[in-house]
Formats: sequence, structure tokens, C-alpha cells
Amino acid sequence: MIEVDTMRDVKKSVDRVIEFLTCTLFLLMVAVASWQVLSRFILKNPSTFTEELLRYSLIWLAMLAAAYVVGKNEHIAITFLRDRLIEESRIKLDILIQSIFLLFSAIIMVYGGAKAASLTMAQISPALHVPMGFVYLALPVSGVFILFYSTTNILELLHKKKKVTVIKQRNAS
Repeated sequence: MIEVDTMRDVKKSVDRVIEFLTCTLFLLMVAVASWQVLSRFILKNPSTFTEELLRYSLIWLAMLAAAYVVGKNEHIAITFLRDRLIEESRIKLDILIQSIFLLFSAIIMVYGGAKAASLTMAQISPALHVPMGFVYLALPVSGVFILFYSTTNILELLHKKKKVTVIKQRNAS
């Protein structure tokens, strides 16, 4: 089985990559939005590409941030049932939830997103003149990150479950 410490190190590295990408995208969006305001209201010559670049950047930012949130286990969750469970059952529920994330990201985001990206590569965006497939590529890329994070989350939960079982057996004897 994969060493837990090695897995955590890889996860931290992936976290840093996504943090860098999302922060860079956010800074780019602030600069582009500032240029849009400056060119429209001060120069009286609105920029033609800024709105489209902001829209596509926001799509990428949101998809990468969603993957990051899954990795941090900070996604939106209704914890009413989970909070009432004992530790062992809570871990089983968390494994089920991560498994659903895994299936969704594999089927919908990676497979479906790759199909959508390939189908739209010939379609060119009006202002930026880039293939629309690059915009849709945000789905499979973030899907791969979610696959990675869900897998590492499941492995960490299985490790935690093993610890709980050992403690439970010690207390029983």
C-alpha cells in the first residue's frame, strides 16, 4: 500500500500547483478587469477582448478551485446525518461520499469534459480567436485533480479507519 507520508507530500505539491494557478488566474483577472474599466471610462475606447478573457478565466478559476476544495475536504456538505454517527460509521460515510466524487469526476468531468473539449476544438471564440475546446478543457483537467484528491482522501480515510479499529480492539481487551 502507498506510504501515507509520501501520499501527503504529493498532495501538498499538487496543492501548491493549484494554489499557484488559481492565484495567477485571479491576479490576471484583476489586471484585465482594471484594464477594461480604464479603457472604457478613461480612454473612451473599450477593449474588445477583456470581457471574453474574464469569462473564460473565471471558468478555469472556478473549476480549479472546486478541485482544490475537494482536496481540502472543505466542499459544501450537509452534515446533519454525519454529525450523529459514531466515528467508524462516519468514516464509512466519508468513504462513500469520496467514492461518489470519484465516479462523478471520472465519468462526467474527465470523460464527458474530454469529449466536449474535443468536439469544440474547431469552434473559435469571437474575440480571443482561440479554440473553445481550451475553455472546455477546464472540465477534464479539474476532473483529474478531483480524481487524485478523492483517491488520496479515500486512502487517508482507510488509514484512519484502520487506526480506529486498532484502538477499538485495544479497548475491548
